[in-house]
Amino acid sequence: MVLIGSAVPASAHVDFLGSTPANVSTVDGPVTRIVLEYSGSADPIGEDFLVEDSSGASLPIASVENDGDTKVVVTPASALPSGRNKVSWALRGADGHKMTGTIRFTVTETTSSGSDADVIDPSDPGAQAAASSQTSAGAETELDAERSSETDLADMLATAGRGLVYVMSLFAVGSLAYLVTVHRGTRREGRRIVYLIRRSASLVIVGSIIEWFAQLAVHDSGSFAGMVSPSAWSSLLSTTFALGTLCRIVGAALVLRFVAIEVVDEDPIDIAELDDYNDIEELRRPGTTVLAAAPGSATRLARVRVESGPLAFVGALLLVLSESFIGHTASVEPRVLMVVSDAVHMVAAGIWVAGVWLLAWTLWQRWRRSEPLDVRLVATRFSVIATWALVAVAITGTALGWAILGSPDRLYSTEFGRLLLVKIALVAVLGALGLHNRRTLLPALEQPGIEIRFFRTIVIEAALFAAVLAVTAFLVVSNPLP
Repeated sequence: MVLIGSAVPASAHVDFLGSTPANVSTVDGPVTRIVLEYSGSADPIGEDFLVEDSSGASLPIASVENDGDTKVVVTPASALPSGRNKVSWALRGADGHKMTGTIRFTVTETTSSGSDADVIDPSDPGAQAAASSQTSAGAETELDAERSSETDLADMLATAGRGLVYVMSLFAVGSLAYLVTVHRGTRREGRRIVYLIRRSASLVIVGSIIEWFAQLAVHDSGSFAGMVSPSAWSSLLSTTFALGTLCRIVGAALVLRFVAIEVVDEDPIDIAELDDYNDIEELRRPGTTVLAAAPGSATRLARVRVESGPLAFVGALLLVLSESFIGHTASVEPRVLMVVSDAVHMVAAGIWVAGVWLLAWTLWQRWRRSEPLDVRLVATRFSVIATWALVAVAITGTALGWAILGSPDRLYSTEFGRLLLVKIALVAVLGALGLHNRRTLLPALEQPGIEIRFFRTIVIEAALFAAVLAVTAFLVVSNPLP
């Protein structure tokens, strides 16, 4: 409630406030400039501004200038023709990503003098210059089309890299937490989880590199020559995106290098034969006798817990903090609140998602090898941490969603809001399944057939989480503006 109440409803993206001429308006000509106004500091990407007439033909632009911090003035090379005109704009956000939008308005009077304007007098230098300008404008239109194609490809690569990094970071952080707090299994199972963590950290590095070079192309007007352009490098290095990318790569490298296995003997509480999983706290009280399973028991395998190097946790922390420099909350105030909310949300979601997947994978491996599932130990430990993770995800997700959208109506009027509603629906179903597991299946695990039912439920949850992450991958690159 504190996080929700104190979050300022300011968008991480700059809001478009209005324009002159106004969007969807009708004005008398001639129109020789367009003024766009935003809610915050506007850093226009001049090369990506586009003015089109009613036929869709591109019109030459003389200049795109920042008139103060919040206004951008677009000056066409000549007065706009009569009919419906369209202006496409592009800004560079505080997190280094590009934001775009369009306005349309109708000009009621033509600025040309009629059919005679198409006749060129060879003795008139001005007419010859105008013809030359039209030819140049046609060439520029073809060049703009080529740049647009490269920009689309660069944006697609940046989106793919961003989605890969987010999912793999979530898995690496959550799996590391699951490994050291929940997992109790054989040495082979522990090594396999470490292998999966290392592979996810490697993919974080690969995705970060892909997104970095794609953003270089975006910053260089969509040209892939920007990947080696000093000006593009200088421009991108001056953004928070550069700091976030550095945190990602360094964090992933630390996780990759220091997530070493150290096998530790089980705690007596972990091998106690419990009559009910709720009795765990009772058994931890001083003076309580703990009954350990007999060595060599035919009903269970030797379970060990795994510890990891401290620098791996430093790397995980950097992965978590990187989202505060790159995500939608990169410019939301107050910064401290948003950084904490973002970090808690990612850690809690990672523990919940990765925990369900690894639990399903562990039980599947045991079932495939015809080993005892031994569900109770890991399921009981995971149930406690997953419950707190769900609470944290709900609170921080509400705070972050409100801070990014700023208004309830944007849940329906924006791409970000609609995707968020889909994600909320999926998470609600997952929460209901988790509640069913905790209230119904866990207390009955000693009964015949319940372990298999629990295993199937966990597999269903893992599949639903895959859908949640797919939605989230699109959510983190979607536009929260109407």
